[in-house]
Amino acid sequence: MSDAQAVPHPPAGDVRALLDVAGDWYWETDAELRLTVVRACRTAAERAAAPGALARAAPQWIGKCEWEIPGTPLQPASWTQQRRRMAARRPFRKLIVRRTDADGQPAVALLCGTPLVDANGSFTGYAGIGRDITAHYPLEDPSHNPQRIDPLTGLLGRETFDERAQQVLANAYALGGQCALVGVGVDRFDMLNRVYGRRVVDGVLAAVADRLRAVIRPPHLLARRGAGEFVALLIDIAGVEPVLAIVQEAVAAVLPPERIGPLEVSVRASAGVAFFPKDGGDLAELLGAGDAALFRARESADGVPALFTPELARRAELRARLEQRLRKADQARDFRIFYQPLVSLPEGRLVGAEALLRWHDAELGQISPAEFIPIAEESGLISGLGDWVLRESCRQRQLWRQIGLDLPPIAINVSGVQMRDRGFVDRVLATLDEFDVSGDELEIEITETGLMDCSNFSRESLQRLRAAGIKAALDDFGVGYSSLAHLRDLPMHRLKIDRSFTVECMRDARTLTIVKAVIDMAHNLGLTVTAEGIETEEQCAWMHQLGCDSAQGYFFARPMAAEDFLQQFLDGRVDGARAAAPSR
Repeated sequence: MSDAQAVPHPPAGDVRALLDVAGDWYWETDAELRLTVVRACRTAAERAAAPGALARAAPQWIGKCEWEIPGTPLQPASWTQQRRRMAARRPFRKLIVRRTDADGQPAVALLCGTPLVDANGSFTGYAGIGRDITAHYPLEDPSHNPQRIDPLTGLLGRETFDERAQQVLANAYALGGQCALVGVGVDRFDMLNRVYGRRVVDGVLAAVADRLRAVIRPPHLLARRGAGEFVALLIDIAGVEPVLAIVQEAVAAVLPPERIGPLEVSVRASAGVAFFPKDGGDLAELLGAGDAALFRARESADGVPALFTPELARRAELRARLEQRLRKADQARDFRIFYQPLVSLPEGRLVGAEALLRWHDAELGQISPAEFIPIAEESGLISGLGDWVLRESCRQRQLWRQIGLDLPPIAINVSGVQMRDRGFVDRVLATLDEFDVSGDELEIEITETGLMDCSNFSRESLQRLRAAGIKAALDDFGVGYSSLAHLRDLPMHRLKIDRSFTVECMRDARTLTIVKAVIDMAHNLGLTVTAEGIETEEQCAWMHQLGCDSAQGYFFARPMAAEDFLQQFLDGRVDGARAAAPSR
């Protein structure tokens, strides 16, 4: 059929509307969905446009259904979906197909169609237009160029993803479409590396990539963007709910354990979502919004995808600023150490103190440790800060000894990152030697979450510290994982019951039962028990009655500067100790 052949039926109103769209050819089918008319057209918008090579190839398609013409559907992802759509007599605006043009070159066609009916209302076929969108759509198959894919996962690499994503976003902008950028991160990736090693983690990443690929299929883009991070660009989305359905399926697909050699490894993933153009007008903005959403999802750790909001952007900006200020403070050592007494029950006698890091920034004011410690861990600053706290605490003990005072042991908090540092124990022992401080004058406190990935190396580090006379306390007990195993397997001297249990056990019978069992179990294992967060006389009496050996909290004293702590010791008292609980 030639380009000059007349159209047998006048187009319906909807088809005339389609012709207002810039198109390269007009097409019709019969009631069996076989092409009957294909002709080049010049629309009102592009009267001077000449048909391209793809339009010249179109007349060869007469007598065939779309799915019988050589080509690969990019949107929807399969011909089955398109056949169902047309069988249901539904109009469609974006059928995108990769085909070969009249010159034998790869090309991409965008097809729009609407059903036609006769005067009796009977279906007679479809009519629509086609456009050559090759210039606006990525054609390259990265599998044909190994340098442009990630060799471990077979997914797009960062550079290739960025190039293709920019093309997709430009096309979406031109067509008025929407896209969604999805950041997917393997949770606790650094811990996986330390515990299992690179070979096993590489196997896990390859398996995660395969599972994501099974959910996020073409025409959507999927890439590995970082060590344990993946990114996807969902193309031509219809709204939030379809995107969330895909993302939730992807996150769920990562959960089942994967066998890597003799090991069975389970991982979890978090996901953050940002929408184009609402959350970002270009790829850089969209990636930033996706990163902020992914960070929020990791914070919540509940497996629920996080959607980008302007509030997340503000938080991300504040966090970046906070990290910048923290780096400057770290270089200038712009910190102070405060000491909070540890008091025996029921006497109220000082039996120790915890060294607490405090930071007052010149611009931002007082910064809570809950804010800056996680940033220090993620940015790699925590080891330097921890070493500084150790040195300052030992220097302070040396000064006190020089004036003839023998204070109880000082406890310092140790991050899980420090425990996994192979030079940590050596630096601790060297610092003790430098300031002539014995091991029994120091105690380290590490949280359950810090020991959640307790490897053999971490256990060996604790054993080395114990051999040097340094005692260890398990901090915030009850909010982490594998508590019984930690108490059984690790060389701990003391456990500290988290402050949330201190309050809750006074009003909840189940929590009370748990706390009683923990205290009895600890005593049976030869551990002493400290109650954290004591703020009232009633709490103090209650925890003493349950069998706690010592306590810490505002009821006795707030954290204080070294000179104030020394004065408390010289006075032979601790604020609030006179109200200690009665004997059992």
